[in-house]
Amino acid sequence: MHYTARALLVIMMAALLCFSGCHDDKKNSGISGPPDKTDGLALDPGQGNLAGRVVGTVYGRSLAGVTVSVNSRSVITESDGSFLLYGVGEGSLAVILSGEGIYPRTKVVNTARDGRSISVDAIETGSSFDLNFYRELARGNHPLERDIFPTHRWTNPQPPKFYINTNAAAAKDGTIDQWTIDATIRVLKEIVPIFTGNFYSAIDIEQRYFASDVSVAQIPDNAFVISFDDSLQLSGAYGLTYTIPDFISPTTSTIHKALVFVLDNDRYYKAANPSRIAFEEIVAHESGHGFGFRHSSEPKWGGKPSVMVKTGEFGGTYSLYDQLHMSIVYHRPAGNTDLDNDPLPGSNARALNAGPQVFLDQRAEQTLPAHERRALNRLQRFDIVEELLQQEGK
Repeated sequence: MHYTARALLVIMMAALLCFSGCHDDKKNSGISGPPDKTDGLALDPGQGNLAGRVVGTVYGRSLAGVTVSVNSRSVITESDGSFLLYGVGEGSLAVILSGEGIYPRTKVVNTARDGRSISVDAIETGSSFDLNFYRELARGNHPLERDIFPTHRWTNPQPPKFYINTNAAAAKDGTIDQWTIDATIRVLKEIVPIFTGNFYSAIDIEQRYFASDVSVAQIPDNAFVISFDDSLQLSGAYGLTYTIPDFISPTTSTIHKALVFVLDNDRYYKAANPSRIAFEEIVAHESGHGFGFRHSSEPKWGGKPSVMVKTGEFGGTYSLYDQLHMSIVYHRPAGNTDLDNDPLPGSNARALNAGPQVFLDQRAEQTLPAHERRALNRLQRFDIVEELLQQEGK
């Protein structure tokens, strides 16, 4: 990336972080939504009325000339982004934003919860936001996959508890060494605030033994577990991730548990061969799936730089494009769809999502010597891995 382009993207990201709000890295701030831009507006415009201000998602500036519609009522925002709608009613309202310079948005506002004076943001078309990249990363629309799921993410204000599984039964050398544990912890502490736009800014990580035959039901609620299984190499895979919704929330797009499995042995990574992928990148990539993100296109085919690239090596744990688009996903409701539509009350959101998600990343070497295949076949593979690979036909 040229220096000037990168510098511009850094400025845009700084603006987005200002939009997200200040935070203390030592404390989970649970940041969600735009800054308070309702200053100067009536705190309560009256029964059945709705006042507010429209701001840009990326730059955080007030947006003039945006059409704001609720039911049959419409108004255009003033120079300071403000609007006032009369006679729109109470309760859950579908507030529709449209106009030149923004991507259309439908935001659900509940007047009992949110009040009658609101701030609502819309993504600027002239920003570094890329709709194609967003559709790949957030909705699964990679050219080789062509899915278009609603967004899929964690929503619990309490961050998931992270566990590093110390069970080494599926590790070729029979041990999970301290370097592996420390590297995993470093990556998690780095990426979680980035991948969630500071929705989770501080996390708790614990080392814990989970048996090879552990079931999904036995995994604690609100848990994110990283385990090591060298038998994945038999399927040519660096990693396998399984996300499970809670089936209680209004949409199955809410992640309740995430199980990540990656190769352990150093010989499979860049440490043994410079042409291979770094361990830290694989942990970041699989954790990205654990946070609800999907595959992006390779830059050689026109894709943006991303740790979520489907094939090949990215060369890091996240890009500035990842940071911007992931933050937007985590500042929208789970189940949000194109173009930026909140799940509407009363809609059958559950039927829109595939439920549990399986991500198998087959980027490792497919051809193995017979003696190595025999050694890997002798490992005590995790039952969950065995079941998921069978499910995927691997």
